[in-house]
Amino acid sequence: MLAHQQLFSLRLVDYLAPESVEIFDSWRFMGRDWCGEAFGATEFLRPREKPEQTHLVNLDLQEMPANQIRALLARLDLALRPGMTEQQVVDQLGVPAKVHDFLPYRKTLDYQIFQPDPYQLSLTLRINDGLSSILLLAEELNK
Repeated sequence: MLAHQQLFSLRLVDYLAPESVEIFDSWRFMGRDWCGEAFGATEFLRPREKPEQTHLVNLDLQEMPANQIRALLARLDLALRPGMTEQQVVDQLGVPAKVHDFLPYRKTLDYQIFQPDPYQLSLTLRINDGLSSILLLAEELNK
């Protein structure tokens, strides 16, 4: 996992053609106001009060081109890949802190990461497709 300072500088337009990325300055998500970039359901979000720092990366692994997914996962230093089964994820990351299975066709595994900096990591797996999305949120260092 990369340090917060490295995450803060990530921009989606560095991985996709700029004309395919939507830039926005007002988005409400997880009870906060954000600005950032989107490509479909993939989002790089920056707090409105810190618009120069990416704090949340939400990757739709089924929508983005495979080469860009591989590059982003390598940059995030996440040893994950699209389509992983729940057992493969658990073998890689250990037992999740929490499991959500509200819908019969998908499950979300929540992890707390503490090194090198604190993160919330949520991985959504679809029954037929395996790992399909990754949400990574930098936790505030002053909490």
